[in-house]
Amino acid sequence: PAGGTRVADRIELTGLKATGYHGVFDHEKRDGQEFSVDITCWLPFPDTDHVEDTVHYGELAEIAYRTLTGPAYDLIETVAGLIADEAMLAFPLLHAIEVTVHKPHAPIPHDFADVAVVRRRNRKNAFRAILSLGSNIGDSQGILRSAVERLHPTKVSTIHKTAPWGGVEQPDFLNLALELTWCGTPLSLLRYCQHLEKCAHRTRELHWGPRTLDVDVVQMYGAESTSPELIVPHPHAHERDFVLRPWEEIEPDAELNGTPISELP
Repeated sequence: PAGGTRVADRIELTGLKATGYHGVFDHEKRDGQEFSVDITCWLPFPDTDHVEDTVHYGELAEIAYRTLTGPAYDLIETVAGLIADEAMLAFPLLHAIEVTVHKPHAPIPHDFADVAVVRRRNRKNAFRAILSLGSNIGDSQGILRSAVERLHPTKVSTIHKTAPWGGVEQPDFLNLALELTWCGTPLSLLRYCQHLEKCAHRTRELHWGPRTLDVDVVQMYGAESTSPELIVPHPHAHERDFVLRPWEEIEPDAELNGTPISELP
């Protein structure tokens, strides 16, 4: 079983099909093609007859379908990882998951039956993370609510209305902080946050400018990032009241580089 788990019970969802726009070539992103997904979930089955005590395979299918038909990526490896990551967030009962994404119409100039990639996740190296979310374009409350629903936090702050930061003239932001348990790598957490931004149609036209959704990794407990793409703690967190006050609400005793966040900025 995935991740070395000894749980024998499993749920299998196979052959879920959808049209997506993933691939490295322009025509793949323009014309799209059919993909399919197989998912195996390992978990202890309940001794009850209640759906809330197991993995709802209808909701699992929706996660996979939404990702397949969502923002386009070059690699189906990315797509498989996003499905696995969201499923592990959505279903705390899961011990492990295996996601296979099939691309049977891949642009290969030879006869072949299929191309498939397999991604696995388990809870062996799960860690706790603090995220900061903000929005100041569109239905900001609705956008934040949708993002929170897909992050499945263990704690979430109230929404704070804050002035923009960085010197760009723009509307005030709505901000919140949340805590979650992540089962992938630190960099996969960053990728998932960026995926949610893409789903909210965020564009990056102006540094520190207005945006539909901003999702930052502020702090991680039990994991470290070695990538220059993800510096944790967030290098500007100590300067940003819109990060600190919502974070303080869900974790009053938190510290940032040895200083209680209640004493910052």
